[in-house]
Amino acid sequence: MGREKIGLGRLGERLALEFLIERGYKILEINYRNLFGEVDVVGKIKGVVVFVEIKTRSTSSLGPPFISVTPLKQRHIIKTALLYLKMRDLIHSNWRVDVVSVKLNSDYGVEYIDLIENVVENDGY
Repeated sequence: MGREKIGLGRLGERLALEFLIERGYKILEINYRNLFGEVDVVGKIKGVVVFVEIKTRSTSSLGPPFISVTPLKQRHIIKTALLYLKMRDLIHSNWRVDVVSVKLNSDYGVEYIDLIENVVENDGY
């Protein structure tokens, strides 16, 4: 991964964290990893544990940032989330997966930040 892409991702994560905090999310973990994968942010809002995937783009040629959260990525997030909940004795807690899309312009200024709540169904898990 190129340095520019890493820098873009870090900037997007910082902006997304500020965005989430401003909206009342309590941040529990950043870049949480376990044997199933990685989740950018684990937070909590209104009693719900939220696993947040952050996607950042500076070009529109690939579509909006959230589109890169594929069904495969969603399955990895769910498995990662379930292990997190189990390890912290929170398996019976309400939880969901959100995506924050950060779109930057060519000068790395914020074009928009969107929050999409509950992007995957966790029924049956």
